[in-house]
Amino acid sequence: MIEGSRDRALFALIYFYGLRVGEVALLTRGDVDLIRSRIVVRRLKGGLWNERPLFASALELLREYLGSDASSPDGPLFPGRSGPLRKRQVQDLFVRYRDRAGLPARYTCHCLRHSIATHLLDAGMSLEFVQDHLGHRSIRSTSIYARITDRHRAAVFLQLEQSPWIVRPAA
Repeated sequence: MIEGSRDRALFALIYFYGLRVGEVALLTRGDVDLIRSRIVVRRLKGGLWNERPLFASALELLREYLGSDASSPDGPLFPGRSGPLRKRQVQDLFVRYRDRAGLPARYTCHCLRHSIATHLLDAGMSLEFVQDHLGHRSIRSTSIYARITDRHRAAVFLQLEQSPWIVRPAA
């Protein structure tokens, strides 16, 4: 189990928004608006940034973590000893929790990004939505996640069976 409200909020944001470790380190306190339930995401590749709605569970974790924090909006959302948590510190935290959970060493913090992409596709989101969500400029970058899982295949077949466009042979 992940200890501390900071670490729970940190890894939730990495997962929910498919953030790279360097991107979560870029987040400032001002990027999170708990009243409007919004977060500004800055992408490292391509320099894209946009405002996203906060997932309800991410909002709850951020409220728990930040409480009545009145720190500077320019300060890091996840501070370390001198400035924001560094990429290596975030990766080391992930390794600590991964090892405690008994997961194989092949799982890295970046796997959370791959996981949300796969989970969004399994939930029926379009490849274009996942592209936008991950901040990919090219759909080709996103298409690596488009492998068909059994769950996704079953959901698509169910949709096809219910479609009026599919011809059904007369009995």
